Order: sequence, then C-alpha cells, then structure tokens
Amino acid sequence: MIGTSDKAETDYQAVTYRRPMVLLMGSERHGLPAKAAHACDVLVRIPMQGRADSLNLAVATALIIYEIYNQSRKFDTIKP
Repeated sequence: MIGTSDKAETDYQAVTYRRPMVLLMGSERHGLPAKAAHACDVLVRIPMQGRADSLNLAVATALIIYEIYNQSRKFDTIKP
C-alpha cells in the first residue's frame, strides 16, 4: 500500500511501483488520516518549489498514476 503525504521523505519518482498495489490519496486540506498513513508500506511526496505547498488532488493523483504507468509500460523496438 502506497500513500501520499506532503511530510513524506520519499520522492514519488524514487519508488518502484509493484503490482498488486493500493494507492491512497488524502484530501487536499487534511491529507491522509493518520490511521491510513500508518497502514501504508511507504509514503511518497511530490516535491514542490517556491511558496507552493500542495497541488490539487486530481493533479497530484494524475502525476502519480502517470509515474506508475510510465514505470510499467513496455517499449517497442523502433523499426526503420
């Protein structure tokens, strides 16, 4: 089980996402409830720069799901 937290030390791109997997995304305002966060095998964060401290939940979810997809896709050999 993988959860997200702005307080997590692990960058979301530093994790190898293995299946089967459950991804827990917390609310924009409160994040994951403590009980849910403690149930996770790893907590990841999306690094932010400047004064921004969070992303819209839909955007954050899309970033992480795309990273999961990106790690699992197969590259076909390009034929000339």
